[in-house]
Amino acid sequence: MTKKTTAKATTAKIAESVETVEAAVAVGKETVETVVKAGTDAAAKGVEKAVAMSQEQVAAAVKAGSEVFKGYEDVVGFSKQNIDAMVAANTIFVKGIQEINTQFFGLAKNSIEENAQATKKLLASTSVEDVIAIQSDLVKANYDKAVEQSRKISDLSVKVAEDAAAPITKQVNVTVEKFTKPLAA
Repeated sequence: MTKKTTAKATTAKIAESVETVEAAVAVGKETVETVVKAGTDAAAKGVEKAVAMSQEQVAAAVKAGSEVFKGYEDVVGFSKQNIDAMVAANTIFVKGIQEINTQFFGLAKNSIEENAQATKKLLASTSVEDVIAIQSDLVKANYDKAVEQSRKISDLSVKVAEDAAAPITKQVNVTVEKFTKPLAA
């Protein structure tokens, strides 16, 4: 072979090698681009999935927070209603006790006045028989009044207790109803 033929053959081999290298580079470039694109797509999908999951978790947390806050509002509301019921019951009770005390003081005042009159009658009596008759009438009248006043005060005490318990009973019923509704559902 001649130098020219050898040079041509070498040039042809070099050209063929260059073409092979260029083809390999093109395939490598295409492979790298495919890998980069697949990696980018996978990363984008991963980010999208993470964002979606984060949004779901944030929504769930907001919902749970809202439910907790609503529960807190319910508790605060019940506490206020309970306090209001206690204040109403206490007000009724105090007024009732004042009325009972008024009855007691009225009874004591009447007893003092009646005993003063009876004492005057006893001192004005001229015989033992008059003293015994006055004393007997006084004992009978005092006994009847004591029974009558005891009944009035007892009835008044029961009424005060019932009236004072009414706001609390109402609030207990509301509370029981409120907390048993979710259990029944």
